[in-house]
Amino acid sequence: MKKTINEEYGIRAAELTKVGHYDTFTLHQTRFFIIPINHLDDEELFELYSFSQYMTENREPYIASMVLTKENNLFFEKDDQKYILVKCGAHKRKEGNRIGRNLAAFHQKGRLFPYQVNKTQRIGQWKYLWEKRLDQLESFWREKIHSLPLNQFERRFVESFPYYLGLAENAIQYLVDTELDDDPQPIDSGTICHQRFHQHTWFPDINVKLPTDWVFDHCGRDIAEYMRHLFFEKQDFRTECFHFLEDYDRTTPLSRFSYRLIYSRLLFPLHYFECIEGYYLAAENEKQTYEKLLERILNESAKFEMFLRDYTRLLTSKTRRVAIPSVDWLIK
Repeated sequence: MKKTINEEYGIRAAELTKVGHYDTFTLHQTRFFIIPINHLDDEELFELYSFSQYMTENREPYIASMVLTKENNLFFEKDDQKYILVKCGAHKRKEGNRIGRNLAAFHQKGRLFPYQVNKTQRIGQWKYLWEKRLDQLESFWREKIHSLPLNQFERRFVESFPYYLGLAENAIQYLVDTELDDDPQPIDSGTICHQRFHQHTWFPDINVKLPTDWVFDHCGRDIAEYMRHLFFEKQDFRTECFHFLEDYDRTTPLSRFSYRLIYSRLLFPLHYFECIEGYYLAAENEKQTYEKLLERILNESAKFEMFLRDYTRLLTSKTRRVAIPSVDWLIK
């Protein structure tokens, strides 16, 4: 890899180390990341490059910018795999960073992106994408019912799926009702978001924002996914969620439409779907991770229902200006 980097970019990498999932090296106070991109087509890659150029020009801190090869290409190939090289300052993360405030500022800039977005566009597509995902998993579930014998993971999947099917249908209906009942405000226009935003997306020890993580969507995507992450990772998730939302809202006040969209996304059991899908895509030696995760998800389903109830109460009691509809069966 070091030889290829030298050939493609004329950059001599002294030593490769791992940061997260990526190979990296440091040269003259600059950190370089080598990122595999087989999952991206050329048009997607160019949109992500445009996002990173725009955010860098608008002084968003810690953006990793894509480095062009000596031939002015965005990527290089090695062993049938496509890669990009990105660079950023080798900054250590400061303690006390307010993630809600920083995310709101990031979204503020992203909303002003001036060009047409096609391949990475997700805004307005949640209903279609959720229904498609739900239909696929339901078909797979029906196959599994008739393909006995089942192992322990598959039994848990077969028994639990109807509950999560109902939750997903609630989420889709809540989304449809939101789009019918509430008018989007300027805050609800599309912005640069992340595939799955959580506390490790911008890396725990260093400051870096990788454009390969991005899509163009409603800000509620990142807010909901960060709150979902807090539920599973933090003991005191209610307090952390409140402070995160409060910090975001103080920086960029959210609309009622935003709060309802966030709730619809929290209702959609993405964590369950990703666990089931991950298990069947995983290598044999990785399946145990998903077995443990599914057991945890199922054990904490009542706690997650309470979290969903708390969201609507939190908005009413803390903000005193937002009341959004509840889901009837959750509050009984």
